[in-house]
Amino acid sequence: MKSKNKNPDQQKKKKPLFKKWWFWLIVVVVVIAFSSMGGDDKSKTNDTAPKTAEKSVKVKVVDFSKMARADVEKWCQDNKMNYKLVDDYSDSVAEGGYVSQSVKADTSVNQGSSLTITYSKGKKPSIEYLNALEKANSYSNNMHMSKKGIYKQLTSEYGEQFPADAAQYAIDHVKADWNANALEKAKTYQSKMHMSKKAVYDQLVSEYGEQFEPAEAQYAVDHLSE
Repeated sequence: MKSKNKNPDQQKKKKPLFKKWWFWLIVVVVVIAFSSMGGDDKSKTNDTAPKTAEKSVKVKVVDFSKMARADVEKWCQDNKMNYKLVDDYSDSVAEGGYVSQSVKADTSVNQGSSLTITYSKGKKPSIEYLNALEKANSYSNNMHMSKKGIYKQLTSEYGEQFPADAAQYAIDHVKADWNANALEKAKTYQSKMHMSKKAVYDQLVSEYGEQFEPAEAQYAVDHLSE
């Protein structure tokens, strides 16, 4: 039996497709084409993206010199301003009066802008007055004394010996809650001296005792523990 002779070309193995040079050329061309298309789409998307930046709300500042302090504060709150109401000494403006504002009237600013309105504390007092005030604050905060008791201590020849005008300035400007002071004194008499409420009341209003006002003493007694 005779064997058939195969064509030499047929005996050669065919190369896989991925080993052919023209296959890879096509792949490269396709990749470049898709990359270009994707880049164009991205750039178009960025160019046409809507702008969503919020516009600032404008507020026209008014003339605060013609408004009461409470109305100024309400205006600032209603217009959502970042505001401060401060007090400072002034030689030309009476105590409590308007002095200045950090932004002039009729100026338009963004909502939330900073704004400072200054009011007068009156003329800057002398060192004697300021020292009397410091003493008054100390007696109130640490010893819970009454208004009359502090004044007496400030002017007493056995106490601070301040002149009457300095002591009065101190009493007029001391930051004290007289009801709270009376209550602290009442608690001391009740817990440490074991006094009755009636005796505590008498001690609080006595000319020779704490010298609180009757209403302050009554507040203290009403708020003592049973």
